[in-house]
Amino acid sequence: MRNVAGLSTTDAQKSSDMFSKCRYMDELTGGRSVVFATGTPVSNSMTELYTIQRYLQHDRLQEMGMGHFDCWASRFGETTTALELAPEGYTFVGTSETLPRQETPRNL
Repeated sequence: MRNVAGLSTTDAQKSSDMFSKCRYMDELTGGRSVVFATGTPVSNSMTELYTIQRYLQHDRLQEMGMGHFDCWASRFGETTTALELAPEGYTFVGTSETLPRQETPRNL
C-alpha cells in the first residue's frame, strides 16, 4: 500500500527491538509470555494495530496467512479516497486512508 495517509512504510528501531524481545519471550515460554495491559482504547493508525497484534499473536498471524501488513490490511481494513481542502484553502486534494472495516472481529 503506497501513498495512503497514516501508513508508514519505514521500520522503526524501537518497534523492531520490541518485536525481537516479544519473539524471544515467546520462544522461551511457548507463546504464553507477553501481555500488554492498558485502559486506553486504540485510536491510532491501522499500522499500529497490526504492530501490536504482531507483538502478541505473531504465530497466529502466520497460521492465518497474514504475516505481512498488506495481507492483514486487505482482510481487516479498507482504503477510502476522499476530497480534502488543501492548506491554502481554495482547492481540493484527493487523499486516501485505510480505515478498519465495520465487521472486523473484536478478538482475532
